[in-house]
Amino acid sequence: MDVDLFEDEELDIEIELRVRELARRNYLDYIQYVNNRYDAQDFHTVIADHLQRFAEGKIKRLMVTCPPQHGKSELSTRNLPPYLFGRNPNYRLGVLSFSASKAHKFSREIQQNIESDKYKVLFPDSRLATHKDVLAKRTEQEFDIVGKRGNLKAVGRNGPLTGDPLDIIILDDLFKGADEAKAPKIREKTWSDWIVPVVESRMHNKSQMLYVTTRWHEDDPAGRFLHRDGIYSKSNPNGWVLLNFAALRTKDVLSYDKRKEGEALWPAQHSKERMLTIKKDSSGTFEALYQGDPKPSEESVIFNDWIEIDEFPEVYDEHFVGLDFGYSNDPTAATHIAITGRIIYLDELFYETDLTNPDILDLYLLTGISPEVQVICDGAEPKSIEELKRGHYKPGGVKVPGINAKACVKGPGSINAGITKLKEYTVFYTKRSLNIKAEKNNYAWVMMGGKATNEPIGEWNHAIDGIRSAVFTQKSKPQGGTSRVKTYQAKSGRAY
Repeated sequence: MDVDLFEDEELDIEIELRVRELARRNYLDYIQYVNNRYDAQDFHTVIADHLQRFAEGKIKRLMVTCPPQHGKSELSTRNLPPYLFGRNPNYRLGVLSFSASKAHKFSREIQQNIESDKYKVLFPDSRLATHKDVLAKRTEQEFDIVGKRGNLKAVGRNGPLTGDPLDIIILDDLFKGADEAKAPKIREKTWSDWIVPVVESRMHNKSQMLYVTTRWHEDDPAGRFLHRDGIYSKSNPNGWVLLNFAALRTKDVLSYDKRKEGEALWPAQHSKERMLTIKKDSSGTFEALYQGDPKPSEESVIFNDWIEIDEFPEVYDEHFVGLDFGYSNDPTAATHIAITGRIIYLDELFYETDLTNPDILDLYLLTGISPEVQVICDGAEPKSIEELKRGHYKPGGVKVPGINAKACVKGPGSINAGITKLKEYTVFYTKRSLNIKAEKNNYAWVMMGGKATNEPIGEWNHAIDGIRSAVFTQKSKPQGGTSRVKTYQAKSGRAY
């Protein structure tokens, strides 16, 4: 009997040692070892498998988009850093979130995991400072791995990242909610003043980035990363490996998502019925937040029938230019507009920030359009209009001629009147007009209770404002009715 007990104990020890070794080698086994209550769903297993490849350095940029309350942070932000330090206690990590308090909370949870008895059994060489380790840092903002080079910094959005370069950066929900994500200045500041100059400046050639997020807006940081870097492929090795788990399975062909169309991602926690109720209440929010596809609903998009063509036509009845002024945050947008009958053609001339009035003149003259062509401008900038009409002198006394600029017609109700006027026409835009295309895809009515109001949103409207104001000014008030043509073959070539 004593021999049997001894053999059972030996077997238990052998099993325990094997389980520990699996936990050191495989990320999902690690999570289930340190937390025996962890209930992994199929999509959690897929994410964990990709995080394992990330930990092994086989994935350089990994983006995971999930609906809220589906356990993405548990996998990516609370448990991955301890596992990474266990594999390599010399890693230098950054954990970044929408606020300092949120990032610091992640840091405290990470430290609690490293301090657990089960973690210490797996990775005894990766430990945090005690009161005896006077040279090692241990705060919620930053902590060291004692005796190693390993370090973790926890920083909120727009916070500093000074010191050594980072080997791995984990971004977890950089916007707190819809109000932040829908604010153009916050989006621009986050990207242009923080992500690019601060966060990415701490990276080196071998650095990795993990971004886990709920999508709020097409132009959120996830959207900008994907637009700039693209999706990973053999021909684009610096692109993102993207895992998007929609709350309800879509028709997309996704090798990593085996659900049937319409099936809920985590039925036990977030049923299909509940998801459909949310979708009914606010389809736009549902598509962004729960499906990972942030775009205005088709019902809300104002100009969803504009048509892309290859080239601006050579022949038309009349033409002019619509100009909307911007400066630091908002672009100055100029569009060549031609009209033939009840058809409008649009061609983007320039769409840039930080343009002075001399810059605008220089860019306009580079298009080759005659200075005599009518340029209809934002009437709120009379000084700028006058400067465009007068021209300017370059260094050396070279005269740059002015252009035929005038103020647009503006007044109460002019925005909606201009929208109505544009809807009287079939509108074509050239395929090179990328910003016009982006604006027409996103310029939408404000939604209330799932229904479109008669008020447009205050963004995605720089080129469109110039177009709308110019057409309304030239073609007077809306006459009512809509005229459409089914097909039109635009001629190749430019008119200028």
